[in-house]
Amino acid sequence: MIVERATVICVQGDTVTVEAAIKTTCNACQVNQDCGTGVVSRALAPRTQQLTFKTPVPTKIGDVVKVGVPEAGILSASAWLYLAPLIVFLISALVFNNMLPSLGLYSELWVVLGSGIVTFLGGVLTSRYLKSKDTAKFQPVILSATDPSVKLRK
Repeated sequence: MIVERATVICVQGDTVTVEAAIKTTCNACQVNQDCGTGVVSRALAPRTQQLTFKTPVPTKIGDVVKVGVPEAGILSASAWLYLAPLIVFLISALVFNNMLPSLGLYSELWVVLGSGIVTFLGGVLTSRYLKSKDTAKFQPVILSATDPSVKLRK
């Protein structure tokens, strides 16, 4: 389980919206003030991300919660988002590269165009499949909640 701290910003019944600070690796090195990558990431990257999901854990606005996302969900989502389109593109390029010359289309532009269209349609079908599938393994869960107004004794 990948765990991140977030703050509850909205509660509507059992649906909770939390806001988490996005961590980047560009703040870790010593030259981040002079590095072009660090400057661009600070200028363009959003500082927080909001997630809305259902939870049985009672929370209220302002609570700091630990939000967990199962690794299996992240790995599965990554495969669907990155690996599947790449495989579809490569296979369709091989098919078009062998099929199109028999139709008199010898330019690689046709191969790239056909592969791009097939990859786009594959993305649409993948999106439909994932929306119809049980997505419980992709959903974040609240592991624990703490009230920030409660002071701990030292």
